[in-house]
Amino acid sequence: MQGILQRRFLLLAAAVLGIGAVAGCGPRHAAEPAGDGPRIVSFLPSGTETLFALGLGDCVVGRSRFCDFPPEAAALPVVGDLFAANEDALVALRPTHAVLGRADAPQAALLRAIGCEIVEGRAETAADVLAFADTLGELFPGRTNGLAVTGSKWREEMEKLSHAESAENAERILVVVSHAPGQFGAAFAAGEGTYLDELVRAARFSNALAGIKGYPSLDPDRIAALAPDVLVDIHPDDDPPDADAWSYLPRTRVATLRDTAALRPGPRLPEVLERFRAISR
Repeated sequence: MQGILQRRFLLLAAAVLGIGAVAGCGPRHAAEPAGDGPRIVSFLPSGTETLFALGLGDCVVGRSRFCDFPPEAAALPVVGDLFAANEDALVALRPTHAVLGRADAPQAALLRAIGCEIVEGRAETAADVLAFADTLGELFPGRTNGLAVTGSKWREEMEKLSHAESAENAERILVVVSHAPGQFGAAFAAGEGTYLDELVRAARFSNALAGIKGYPSLDPDRIAALAPDVLVDIHPDDDPPDADAWSYLPRTRVATLRDTAALRPGPRLPEVLERFRAISR
């Protein structure tokens, strides 16, 4: 049971704390050479999505095992995961750039040793996603599609998201990002300072974890004491959510989001916001 809880939370860690590399220029097949352009590998699911959204997918030559969207990215060779890189795969792919969640990530030394330029792609908020998009535009001028430029609809939506405020007298919502099986399993939930908190406020809710930062682990007694008006269970796994997992919250409206986009602070956040807004209606 604890293993499933950790596995689901790892999906969020892969997106938010991601340790890896990225790059891009449009869709292409597996290990096909990227011509004279940059050759970039990505260990960061949210970063990979941003790169493809900016029109850089053709330059992506490798991915982490967590990078599964868009489908073109899922077809690329796997070069590692959160904490490790496959040296043989990297040498064969000859990447020129590696975007890491942190410059001191475990893979950084190896990537530098094979000649990769390190680009940080950590994203915890909508503003971080925009900053990463700006970095890519500066690194690869003329290769991006203008999605992130000033005045674009996507940029305006992301900027509004990053500045959203909770509505007065709003329903209190608890967003669960990982939940152990069973009615009395522990859960990780989204507090302040997270992109999910931004979504909560932009959808005109208030966060039941106001004043608590990050992703605390909550036991059922703590959740029951919070007594949220709404609980959103982000459950993208193939296994169905437990039908009675939240039955100890009879007065709470429960909604399930079965989409990895909700676990990734990337370019699809405006789409996820619409799903949160639908819950409030």
